[in-house]
Amino acid sequence: MQAFEKTSAPPVQRTQQLEAFLLRQRKRDFVQSLITALVCLVLICTALWLVALLPNFTETPTIVTYQSPKPPEEKRLDRPDLAKGAKPKPSNASSASARVLASAVEAPVSVPMPEVTDPTGPFGIDDDFNAGFGAGDGEGDGGGGSSFFGTGRPGKRVVYIVDFSLSMESDVATGGSRIAALKTELSRSIKTLGERMNFSVIFFSHNAWTIEVEGPSPSDRGWNGLNATPPVNWYPALPKIKENFLAKIQAMPAHGNTSWYPPLKMAFSMTPAPDTIYLLSDGEPRDYDQVLDEMSEINPHKIPVDTIAFELPGTPARYMLDIAKETGGKFTMVHKGKLLSGMEAERLTASSYDDEE
Repeated sequence: MQAFEKTSAPPVQRTQQLEAFLLRQRKRDFVQSLITALVCLVLICTALWLVALLPNFTETPTIVTYQSPKPPEEKRLDRPDLAKGAKPKPSNASSASARVLASAVEAPVSVPMPEVTDPTGPFGIDDDFNAGFGAGDGEGDGGGGSSFFGTGRPGKRVVYIVDFSLSMESDVATGGSRIAALKTELSRSIKTLGERMNFSVIFFSHNAWTIEVEGPSPSDRGWNGLNATPPVNWYPALPKIKENFLAKIQAMPAHGNTSWYPPLKMAFSMTPAPDTIYLLSDGEPRDYDQVLDEMSEINPHKIPVDTIAFELPGTPARYMLDIAKETGGKFTMVHKGKLLSGMEAERLTASSYDDEE
């Protein structure tokens, strides 16, 4: 059996050396830990001091608030004759400061609308037939707004889609013609646009065309809704450009029948997209079913269309009301020389449509 060798204890001197080495190691570790802790504490205090001191050297930004303009009051705005050549009169104080009770639906409680000063004049005859919004360019975003036949909208880009079919040459019961009243109000609306706005006009009858189309019969050279959609340009609302538009609007002839799809498709295809679209017509379109069936497709930006039914409260007005409701727009009617809006316009449209049935 093999015997194990005996080991002797290390000498005392060796043990003392080892203990002295361990002691020095502990002291060194303690000093390093203390220095590290002090450095971290200094860094944390410096960071907190900078955080507390930084706001004194930072300029506080100015906060600018924006309040959108109040929507126009939905009320009956009586207007006497739509006579040719009549001059507008300045708005009186009573019409601007009147208070009404308005409600979107029938309810036991009506909400009083706040006072809104009407900064625009009438479109041709009487101050009761007012624009309802105005066209100043002092809105919070510098965009301004527009108004057309009593319907006002904020926004930077507005396009007018106006009926120049042959039926617009018809006389109004109270005097004048529909086309004359349209040209008067369209000219007024364009004149009041702020210079920071952009606008365009799309004329239509059986085709749709813009101011760039030349010739004695521009309607025949317009777009019929087939093939590629022609581009529609935006124009800045500068004085010289307005003058050019107003001159061409006054000279523009009425011709043909009525189609709504081509002008609406052209307007919805504009780049950038319009903020406001006005659609005015006095006739029953031959393509109404196509317009309503394809509305979600041709209007991908879901732009509201404000419609104005001109002097025909029956089926054509019903179609205009349908488009306004489908797109979230407003519906207005000119009937026997008077401008109707809101529930009153809808009731007259419904009653006239029922009479036709």
